[in-house]
Amino acid sequence: MINFSVIIPNYNHAPFLKQRIDSVLEQAYSNFEVIIIDDASTDNSLEIIESYKANNKIPHIIYNEKNSGSPFKPWSQGIALAKYSWIWIGESDDFADPMFLKEAADAIMKYPSIGIFYCDCYTVDDKSIAARERYSERKNKIFNTKKWSESYYKNGVEELNECLKFDSTINNVSSVVFKKHLLVTQIEMLNKFYLYGDLFFFLNASFSTNIYYCNKPLNYYRIHPGSHLHLNTSIITSRSEYFRILKVLYYNKMVTDKTHLLDHFAYNYLSFGIIEDGLRKGLTIIRFYFKHSPLLAWKITIRIIYIKLFRIKRAFRKPVNNIV
Repeated sequence: MINFSVIIPNYNHAPFLKQRIDSVLEQAYSNFEVIIIDDASTDNSLEIIESYKANNKIPHIIYNEKNSGSPFKPWSQGIALAKYSWIWIGESDDFADPMFLKEAADAIMKYPSIGIFYCDCYTVDDKSIAARERYSERKNKIFNTKKWSESYYKNGVEELNECLKFDSTINNVSSVVFKKHLLVTQIEMLNKFYLYGDLFFFLNASFSTNIYYCNKPLNYYRIHPGSHLHLNTSIITSRSEYFRILKVLYYNKMVTDKTHLLDHFAYNYLSFGIIEDGLRKGLTIIRFYFKHSPLLAWKITIRIIYIKLFRIKRAFRKPVNNIV
């Protein structure tokens, strides 16, 4: 029997928190526990969480006295308390279809070698109104493929080289269940991220496990002004985190087509503008690159200069194969 530990990390998402918790507790598949970690919210989240205190599905509720400073540190707290080997991080501003865990459990039983299961999803706004386009349709357009129109099972390294190294094609962490040991080995590095720790985790996990994708839209990923990636975060933080991710990919022997990978990261994730971003920020970003990997920094800097000089307007993303 497959059992899940569901970790709900929350920080100031009171307007969405009840819908999130209820969507977990109302799952058709009942073999799970719930761990709620509140990261020192200043809204009425605590009042909402307290209303679930007597629920026997929720053995752990943790209230941090001080905000951890990273959305990924509460993951660590939850993992330390998790009883089961399969983990679902249910972000507190998202919610799920009642069949999510049932589909995950069925896939895991059918394909015991997988370490990551993820499903298709809809994006929703702050009023829970869903966009017409599913996330799979967006990815199919970007990569010029039909890959995500059907469910599939795939080796993690193949998935990484085909698409995941170019874009965060695993929709968002609320659409994922994964083996606990895959995260435990990365906790120390993950806690250093503020924006893209989930992508860092998915990429590293792909090196050592297999992936199952379910084409049913069983997750609702909320986009709203207060969501994490919509906060006014420094470009320095963004560029430095993407450079650390590129460093992991570039120096791993299992990653192929590294010239294209460098082009893609330079254009889409690591470039910056002196006028719009400022000379001081630009110099700080470049210094970070050279401090962490001089050789890789040279390769990226040359590409950024080329992009700026010739005003390159195209992305460097390759189409993936239609056969999965």
